[in-house]
This record gives sequence, C-alpha cells and structure tokens, in this order.
Amino acid sequence: MSAEVNTLTANDSIKYFRFPRTVIARFVSKRTVRSAALWALLFGVYVAAKADGYAKLYPTAADRMKFLATFTSNTTINAILGDPHGVSSVAGFTAWNCLMIVTIISSIWALLLATKLFRGEEEAGRWELLIAGQTTARRAAANVLAGLSVCLAMLYGVTALTFIATGKIHNVDFGVSASLFFALAAVSGAAMFLAMGAVASQLMPTRARAAGICAAIFGISFLIRAAGDITSYHWLLDISPLGWVEKMQPLSGSHWPWIIPVIITIVILSILTVWIAGTRDIGDSIFADKDSAKAHTKLLKGPFGLSFRLTRAATISWILGICAFSLFFGVITKAGVQAIQASASEGKYINRLVHSSQISLYVAFVGIIYFIVMPLIMIYVASAVGNIRNDEAEGYLDNLLVRPVSRLKWISERIILIVFYICVIGFLVAVSAWAGVATGHAGVPFHSYITGSINAIVPAIFALGIAIFTLGFMPRFTSLVVYSLIAWAFLIEMISSGINLNHWILDTSILTHMTLAPAVSPDWSSAAVITAIGVVAALLGILRFNNRDLQNE
Repeated sequence: MSAEVNTLTANDSIKYFRFPRTVIARFVSKRTVRSAALWALLFGVYVAAKADGYAKLYPTAADRMKFLATFTSNTTINAILGDPHGVSSVAGFTAWNCLMIVTIISSIWALLLATKLFRGEEEAGRWELLIAGQTTARRAAANVLAGLSVCLAMLYGVTALTFIATGKIHNVDFGVSASLFFALAAVSGAAMFLAMGAVASQLMPTRARAAGICAAIFGISFLIRAAGDITSYHWLLDISPLGWVEKMQPLSGSHWPWIIPVIITIVILSILTVWIAGTRDIGDSIFADKDSAKAHTKLLKGPFGLSFRLTRAATISWILGICAFSLFFGVITKAGVQAIQASASEGKYINRLVHSSQISLYVAFVGIIYFIVMPLIMIYVASAVGNIRNDEAEGYLDNLLVRPVSRLKWISERIILIVFYICVIGFLVAVSAWAGVATGHAGVPFHSYITGSINAIVPAIFALGIAIFTLGFMPRFTSLVVYSLIAWAFLIEMISSGINLNHWILDTSILTHMTLAPAVSPDWSSAAVITAIGVVAALLGILRFNNRDLQNE
C-alpha cells in the first residue's frame, strides 16, 4: 500500500483533486442547492395557487373590481403586501399578493444560510480545515460567495420555471419574459440578505449575533417599507431594500431600473466580505468580544442559571421583535378599520372571516394580528430548541454531564425555560397590541388581548412538543422537522385562501385548528387536545433523550 502511495505523481493528484482552488465553492454549492430548489418549488406552488384561484373565482372584470374593493384599500393588508399596482389583471394581482410574502421568506432563509456557512462554520472550528489547503482567507470567502451564487442561481432557475408554468395556466396568461422578471424580483431580496449575512459574519464574533443584526436590519427595512406604503411618505420606499423589491412591480409595470440599487448593494457587500475576511484572524471579528471582563457568577451555580444566561440575549431580541411587530400593527388598526367602514363589501368579508356580524371591527383586527403572531412565536420555539440541539451537537453538553448534572434535569429545565419565555412573549404581545390599538381609542378591553395571547401560544406549545420528540428520537433532524412543520402550516394557510383544499389536507396544518381570537371565541376543547399532544410528545422525547447516546454533529 505504501509503495502505491509513493508512486502518486503530480498528474495523479490533479486527476483526483481537480481545481483545488474552487473546492470550497463546489462544497458550498452542493450543500445548499437542494434547499434552494425545495424553497423555489414551494414558492412556485404558492404563486400558482394564488393565480389560478383568483382567475377561477373572479373570471370577469366586474367580479375582480368588486373583490379588489375589499382588499386594496385596506391599510393593514397594504402594510404587509405593499401598495397595489395593476391588480385588476390576474398577473398584477398575483404579483401584488405574492411578491412580498416570497421576499420575506426567502430573505430570512438567506440570512440564516449565509451566517451559518460563514460565522457558523468558523465558530464550530471547521473553517480552519477549509482554508488549510491551497487558498487564503480572502479566496476562501470568495469561494463561499461563489458557492452561494450557485445556490441563488438554482433558486432563481427553479422559481422562474415554475412561474413560467403558472403563466401558461388558462386565464392567468403572463408571458415568459414577465415571468423571468417576476422571479428575479422574488429572489432579489434573498440575494441582498445573503450578502448582508456574509458581511455580518465578518463583523460579529458569533453566528447568533450576526444573524441578530441581519434580522434587525430586515425588521427595520420591513417597517420602513410598510410605513412608506400606508402613509404619504412614499419616499421611504426608496431607502428600504424591501422597498426596492416592491418598486420593481413585476407583471404590472416591470420597472427594471430598481434592480440597479439591488445589484450595487450585493456587489458592495460582497466586496466588503472578501476584504474584511483578509484583514482578521480566524475566530476574530471587527466587533470582537472583550479579552477580559469582570466576573459575574450569580447565574452559574447550576445548569438552569447557565441556560438562562446563555439564552437571554437571543430571547430578548425575539421578544423585542415580536412586540414591535404587534405594536406597529396595533397602531395602524384604526386606519384599517376606517377603510373597512368605507367599504360595505370589505365589511361583509371581515364578518365572514370571523363568522359574526356583531363583533367590533377593532376586535376583528386584533384577531388578525394574533393570527399573524402565531407563526412568529412558533419560529422562536424552533430557534430555542435548535439551540438545545446545538449544545449537544457541538459537544458543549458534555461539559455539564461529566459533572453531577443529570440529563433529565438539564433537558427539563431547558424546556421549562422555553415555556416561561413563551408565556412572557404572549403577555408582552398583549400589552404591545393593546398599547397600539389604544392610540386609536378603540376601547377593546385588555382581557380580550389576554384571551388572544393564550390562544396564540397553543400552537407554540405543540411545536415545542414535536421539536423535543424529534430531539429525543432523531436529534440530527430536529431543526428540519420543526421548521418544516411551521412552513407547511403557513403554506397551507396561504394556498387555501386561493383554492379549495380537501379538509384532510387542511387538517394537517396546526394553524387551521386555531381561531381568530379574540374576534372569535377560542375553541378551548381543541386547544386542550393540541396542548395535550404537545405535552405527550415532549415527555416521550425527554424519556428517549435520557436513555440514548449523545450524538454530535
């Protein structure tokens, strides 16, 4: 064997290891193209369902105008979807109804992916292995960006193909070039936040902080864009990255010049990423942690205090973000109610939505706010359980279990802490929504918000139970399963608004079983069953975790 190894020549090395300077790019692209293709297919299904459903339900111009009067003047809907343009056509309505939703989801996916592949790999110690070959730090960073570019190309290619196929549906009718630009607009947000995540990974010392700063920028961009759409300050769209995406107006105007600031932003952020990568050492960052600090040991007397200390920063960020969201939509509730009162058809639609004509419009809007908050709390749960899995995967848990700390005590305390945070989020969302709606002198009693919060945390408890169950039996799939659960629930809710789905399919979405409380009285029996399923799943997961071997990454 040794003789065979010694006879390897330079030509043999080239044969087996071709293009060594691009191996990182090829490695990154292989790891990311599958998820990109999956998300693209989901986007395509969502857009096709919306377009086909709208064309079938409102086949004539008169039907569409009556329907559009219900939605296009609603402040709350415009804050989420953007200012409507050319929505009298099926193509224009499809772009308005889908573009911002696809942009939001793809941008969040992109910033998490970028921070994982840059700072996450470096934080885990795997970056050293990548740059140990024939490369430099800057060339390695450029390789990762190149690999992510292939991922973006896959996202765009599959998205474009699905949009083209959607355009061929009878009565939908938008052309190939329009579909290509629609797909370009849909992935441009992902491209910008992918580059932003790459830069943040060079600036921040941990992946959590890098993702946090990107999430903060994303949230600010969303609020600026929303404010530009619902106020007279339309110039705010010009300074928001999400505003640039909206102003492209695919399928209803196709304003190509707005792709220019998107491209400039991507180029500048990519250059900054490569340049900064070459100016720092591995494990270092521009905003590095202090080398020394005064010891604070009050929370280090046990695993519970340690868990609280390690998770408090990320949890506070989640709480502030969700509360800011609730406060913002609470503030604009008055304008949304006034728009409904000015439209008889819109009032009838809200009455059908809440199954009552006696309920206050302000209470109905509070119910809608809580229905939007539900997935956000579920995503927090997914992130929190992902951190539990990360402690095991990276070997951090070993340092606790070699001491007199039982597995059962550690996992139980982490779950109790997450449940406590869920309850805190629910209460603070009630306070934030109440404060926002109160600016319009709505007179909605505070106990209605508490009812809405209790109803909103039920799917979060269910998601927590499923996540812990997966952690116990299939730990490496924990994040995949829980995020898939949330994405599926959201997708079913979005598709069902455009086409009629079989009730068996609808029942697979946890959000289908939740009411628009406090606009609709919660179904406490259903909530109890869902909570019980989550508790039982969590108990099974805890028992399995207590008896299985630890599984590193």
